[in-house]
Amino acid sequence: MIDEIVVSVEDDALNLVIRWQGGDHTSLRVRKNRAGQHRWSTTEDMVELITALARQMPDRAIASLLNRAGKRTSRGLNWNRSHVCVWRNHRRIEPYREGERSERGEATLDEAASALNISEATVRRLIADKTLPAQQVCKGAPWIILVSDLQREAVRNAADARRLRRPPSDDPQQNVLVF
Repeated sequence: MIDEIVVSVEDDALNLVIRWQGGDHTSLRVRKNRAGQHRWSTTEDMVELITALARQMPDRAIASLLNRAGKRTSRGLNWNRSHVCVWRNHRRIEPYREGERSERGEATLDEAASALNISEATVRRLIADKTLPAQQVCKGAPWIILVSDLQREAVRNAADARRLRRPPSDDPQQNVLVF
């Protein structure tokens, strides 16, 4: 049916002339994709989210968090460690390194609980009460707490007050369970 297609290239478009077997001609103008542009691109908010998560956790944990949050790859697939790794490498984002957070003076929820000698639930309450400043990139991501904030007197006093509020047991035979 098609005898010949003649293509001429311009800066931002392709001009096509299709010559049919019967001698008719059809002209078409098609816009060219810009370099690196395709329909499988990641949205800007996903770029920011994964970039921030790459400073907090390894690729496998990022993939798990994105799947729990219902986020999909640009092709609509579930995330896995390999997808996150390829995505990061394409954008030249360094992988998470163990100890990176502590070098920046940051602590996780369990590290803060240990430092204040309270439970993780109590640390969450301090965060909810805005006594302890903390950041979370998205729901389900680890809480990032500055170690310097754990040393603040207001935070220490609030942790001590919460620790003292625990009701003591009336049973003298009951021992404290230490994990």
